Amino acid sequence: MAISSKLKIKAIVQEGDKNRFEYLLEQLHYLIRDIEVSESEYMLNNKDFSFVIAVTGTSHQSLVVELLTLNGFLIQSNDPKVNALVNNVNSRYLDELAQYASSIDLKKNVNKTVANLDKLIKDGNYSELVKICKDITFNPETVRKAKSNINHAVTNAIVKTIENVSKHKISVDTGIKDLLAIASDSQLKYHKCNEIMLQAANVAFELCTSNNNAISNLIKISNQKQENSLVNLKAAAKFSEIALSDEQKYGPQIKQAVRELNVRWLTNLVEPFREKLTEDENIHIDRLIDYIRKAFV
Repeated sequence: MAISSKLKIKAIVQEGDKNRFEYLLEQLHYLIRDIEVSESEYMLNNKDFSFVIAVTGTSHQSLVVELLTLNGFLIQSNDPKVNALVNNVNSRYLDELAQYASSIDLKKNVNKTVANLDKLIKDGNYSELVKICKDITFNPETVRKAKSNINHAVTNAIVKTIENVSKHKISVDTGIKDLLAIASDSQLKYHKCNEIMLQAANVAFELCTSNNNAISNLIKISNQKQENSLVNLKAAAKFSEIALSDEQKYGPQIKQAVRELNVRWLTNLVEPFREKLTEDENIHIDRLIDYIRKAFV
């Protein structure tokens, strides 16, 4: 099918990974309702498939690129920003693995292993991986594998949460709660998983936009004390992006934000994080702050 003039992402998928890729796309489609995906093209030279994914907005582009890259899919792009995202993900986790591997004492006389380690990763049970990393009775290879797959397990946990919400196994509010638990998990912060924690928060924000009632969650998230203040700011930016784009539709939610959001606190909070927010996020936060201030004039 023809792809519209949205931001495009080209993904290369190995033949054996096509079903896994399509499963991930199914979850992304629930999360990003206007996502478009081309028909697959078969690459005769290496028997891989290529897909072109189109999304609206840089926040959705970043979300798709990071989730696909974390799941081992190759992204091809001439866009420097997309390539920077991919390189950042790849180098970050390779560096973490190298640093951790160099710290392991291979002479430790331990032989304990985990028979179902691959299943823990696949099921997104990152908490068990963290426990393994702390347990000195496991052999170094087991600890190394657990450590190097924490991010992968967290990604799987995020994707499974999307699936559970989309199939009504859990409510939207429960899904948001579970994702924010990942985003604020201090154990993950200790293992330098800050980026994937923010990714969990971003997915939670997308779930918040699934209906008019759920969007009110963004106001609560903006106000609550978080492990990472970027979560507060990104929630406020997402609320501004959605609600202020249609004041008639989201009138009650905007009135709630005017009543409940602490503008002075938000103004002070945003300044040290300007460079860590995207240009669009900074614009949306400033617009929200100005809107609420004018409401009291």
